[in-house]
Amino acid sequence: MARRLPGIRWAILPALVAVLAACGGSSGGGASKATKTATNGAITIDAFDVHYDIGTIKTAAGPLTVTLDNKGAIDHTFKIEGTPLTLKAGGGKSASGTVTLKPGTYSFECTIPGHAAMGMKGTVIVS
Repeated sequence: MARRLPGIRWAILPALVAVLAACGGSSGGGASKATKTATNGAITIDAFDVHYDIGTIKTAAGPLTVTLDNKGAIDHTFKIEGTPLTLKAGGGKSASGTVTLKPGTYSFECTIPGHAAMGMKGTVIVS
């Protein structure tokens, strides 16, 4: 017959909670969810494995030139939903494109399977 040690459960619980907290939640591995404002109709987004350095982009209506700078080791994309803009950059590479935006709110995400679910997504606010 096995002997139970009920106190062990309570000793392990705080360590387990600490490990889970260190792993982060759905924010894409502790990614910054900063807001950036486009300057002169241009913005640069840094992609890492697997998060962007940005959560919200603010810009004026009209042309927006986006540069995706992939600082990670794996492929990443940047897609603004409802527009033709889709950028793809391999690890250590960059890609740029321009899209014309009307006032409104748009979603953006990495279209590599699973990346958006890990936090590679955000919002573009156009005024």
